[in-house]
Amino acid sequence: MSRKRLVIFICILLALLILPTTLPFILGHLVLPWWAFIYYAFIIIVNAGIYLAQRCLLIDRFLVKGRNGIYVLLSLILLIIGLGLQYLAHAVTGRIHLDNGQTVSEYLGFGVNIAQLTMMSVIQIVTTFIAIAVNLSDEWRLAAFRYNEAEKSNRALKSDVEQLKEQIDSLQRPAPRMDSISVKIDLMKKQLKLDDILYANSDGDYVLIHLSDGSAPMVLMTLKSLEKQLPYDRFCRIHRSYLVNVDKIEGLKGGKVYVAGKQLPLSESCKAAFFELLSHKSIVLHN
Repeated sequence: MSRKRLVIFICILLALLILPTTLPFILGHLVLPWWAFIYYAFIIIVNAGIYLAQRCLLIDRFLVKGRNGIYVLLSLILLIIGLGLQYLAHAVTGRIHLDNGQTVSEYLGFGVNIAQLTMMSVIQIVTTFIAIAVNLSDEWRLAAFRYNEAEKSNRALKSDVEQLKEQIDSLQRPAPRMDSISVKIDLMKKQLKLDDILYANSDGDYVLIHLSDGSAPMVLMTLKSLEKQLPYDRFCRIHRSYLVNVDKIEGLKGGKVYVAGKQLPLSESCKAAFFELLSHKSIVLHN
């Protein structure tokens, strides 16, 4: 809740507390009994507290995030708590002794007590369900949708930024001198020459390493783990799922990288590191 709305809310609350005690006196010189004012003030404060809890906690933390079921459940729990506090206030106020020796409950009588309890229960229940119905309107559903979409975009952006940082850092490290790597294929370790590797792509928990002889052995590892084993000046990530041998690239056209006649995707998040590596190797590709 913004500061402006909070100030308006406090003003409304003060008006609800002050007007019922002053207006009867102004109009007819009638004054509410002190016990009635305490009871009335407590009921107003309880309802205000429930409204604030629903507005400041439930809507922002659950409803806007699309957790409608949790929002409704917690709203009903708040309703039960509010009814319990109102019944408690009624019971405590009813035990107050008046000047004539009677308690407030005895003074009001059974019918008035039941009417008070029924009225405040109905008001609380109706108010809660109206608030739930209004807050579950299309406006809040749209806000929830926008929030979820923003969260997805934010997570994807963070992932792309981290991936870009890793690629740029890899270009700044000294490339290891090697001509082959050892991988486990069909539970056996095999040596693959770097010159034979065209590109690699992830396939679930496996990586397919495409070789110049047309074979594509499947290796149980992640693409990130494979990337760490390869020299940074020869292999570059061009997509979340693709790692390519730069020396084997035949061309670049329409946002696609061509390797051995295959079209491989080039993502926006990988372009900077990809072209940086090409510039270091003095390779020029024509679109």
